[in-house]
Amino acid sequence: MRFVDIHIDGFGKFHNFDMHLEDGMNIIYGHNEAGKSTLHSFLQAMLYGLGRRSGKPLSRKYQSWDYPEDYSGQLRIEYKGKNYLISRDFNRDLLSIYNETDSAGIEYPELWLNTMLEGISETAFENTVSIGQLRSATSRGMINELKSCIRNLNATGDISLDSEGALSILEEQRTRLESKLVPDAAKTYAQLIGEVRNIERDIQQPEYENQLRKYQNLRSEARTEQVDLQTKKEVMLQKVAAQEAVLQQSGLKNEDEIQYTLNRGITLYNTYVAEQERDEDPKKYILPGGCFAVAILSLVLDILFASAGSDNVAAFFRLTPDKIPAFKAFVDNALLGATVPVAIFTFLYVLTLILGIVFVNNNRNGKKNLQNSNLELARILSKFLGSPEISDRAMDSFEKHMDELLKISDKLNEDRASLEALTQEIKGLNDNERKYDVELQRQNEKQTELEGKLQHLVNVKNRVEMLKRTISENDAITEEIDAVNLAYETMTELEGSIRSSFGHHLNKEAGDLISGITGGVYDSMWIDQNLDIYMNTPTKLVPIEDVSSGTMDQIYLALRLAASRLMQKNEVRDIKDEHLSSIPAGFSASQTAEASATESHSAASGHQTESDKSRLPLIFDDSFAMYDEKRLNSALHFIMDIHKGQILLFTCHTRERRMLKQAKDTFNVVEL
Repeated sequence: MRFVDIHIDGFGKFHNFDMHLEDGMNIIYGHNEAGKSTLHSFLQAMLYGLGRRSGKPLSRKYQSWDYPEDYSGQLRIEYKGKNYLISRDFNRDLLSIYNETDSAGIEYPELWLNTMLEGISETAFENTVSIGQLRSATSRGMINELKSCIRNLNATGDISLDSEGALSILEEQRTRLESKLVPDAAKTYAQLIGEVRNIERDIQQPEYENQLRKYQNLRSEARTEQVDLQTKKEVMLQKVAAQEAVLQQSGLKNEDEIQYTLNRGITLYNTYVAEQERDEDPKKYILPGGCFAVAILSLVLDILFASAGSDNVAAFFRLTPDKIPAFKAFVDNALLGATVPVAIFTFLYVLTLILGIVFVNNNRNGKKNLQNSNLELARILSKFLGSPEISDRAMDSFEKHMDELLKISDKLNEDRASLEALTQEIKGLNDNERKYDVELQRQNEKQTELEGKLQHLVNVKNRVEMLKRTISENDAITEEIDAVNLAYETMTELEGSIRSSFGHHLNKEAGDLISGITGGVYDSMWIDQNLDIYMNTPTKLVPIEDVSSGTMDQIYLALRLAASRLMQKNEVRDIKDEHLSSIPAGFSASQTAEASATESHSAASGHQTESDKSRLPLIFDDSFAMYDEKRLNSALHFIMDIHKGQILLFTCHTRERRMLKQAKDTFNVVEL
């Protein structure tokens, strides 16, 4: 399995973010706070969800403050030669998976994910294939953690499972079931006697009195009245339909539209009358004519004064001084010459010319308004009177017609209100009828119940059945207790079986990895019966307490890689799941280990096996921060040699790229 694409709608600091990943080594580089750990958490959340751990509500840790509604994302993976798109909405805790290769949705996505992950739990995922920053302290706590991991692996085949805790849970379940046992069936018998006495008191209550006839009569009366009102409603419906038809023929739906049409017609007619009177007023032509006359006169005087004051102007208009002696004399005697009279008559010319144009436009607009008003009014009169003629008589007929429509509209509103009242009254009667039906049903049930109670009094078998039920429940609880005891014994035996088989594989697998990751300094690991850990060198056994902090980091990494590989090997998981029954007779544990080693050798030689293709990607989140360059170079190439699938390396350093580039290794880089 490998990750192909990531799309984040909203998760932590990421919004509308896309990332593509390749097979083999992928280096996701980013400075501190760039979001590497958030991307790591997103990948795990897409596979396992954010979860409701220990009864807590859905986690909001990575919900964006700026885009809280976009708390979702998609992860495209390649699994068994097909592409699948995993989509999660973390706000609603929704999961969907789509098979893009076959164009089909996955009906049970959670079950499919569990199958694809080969049953590896989220805790096991965090402790194996998903590796955070390794610790490099030689403290007793680190040694104890290594021993705890090995103890769980030896006992259960899972680095995250605690067999002692599981046995404790079984003990608690057994105690809880034992507390549910009814110690004495006689208590139940006594309860039955009390129940019989209660029934004898119940059947004397008034609620068991037969009132069927009363409610049958009430229901009949309600139905009769309902039929009468329904007849009135039908008549009213016909009347309302006729009124609505009249309004529909007029094209007006309600009183507001009628009133608006009436007011519009009156307004248009008033405009028509006013424009007619204005058109007949002689002032319509006198004012623009007078303005143009004054403008012409002002222009002539302006030219004469300009010619008297300027020889060039006089020459242009061919006006010699002897032709305009009065104007010449006025200009010569004036202090400012021709400037003042020219300015005055120029202003007067412009003013009167503009006023004349304004009056002409007003007359033209008035005529246009009159035409438009006449057209609209003619259309209204033609629609409602059948004739476009505009006259006082036509307007009187129009107003009378509109008044009739208003009356019809008012009557329609009244009839609709009456119709609604009838409908509500019929509904009330219908509700009463249903209420009486319910009461009749209750009366029938009470009578049936009364018969049952009477039969119960004389039927001793019923009390026997109650006793048998109690005894049966005790038997069921006893069977569950036996099942818990069997599970406890089986798990205890299975723990020993797994310890003898899986422990051998762990020693072999982790030993091979330690040899490779330490460059042959330690060629294997040995764990004694007390779970004390020793490292093998060519000359002696070295207790884990004596190794350096860097070596302890390498051992811890090798142990997690070994657990990851073992948990994803079918032949080893069969040992755990089938209680060793799948190993043929005569096939020893050493031969099983040799088969595992053969597969490891095939992966190390550069050939990607089917097991390699199905393995989960390895994820390292700043896991080598404490490694020196020599150990880092050795670890990177060793991991790439033993794991031919996908590797995701989150880092804030560039030295990994430099080392792989110098070694001419193929890798993909994503920069955040």
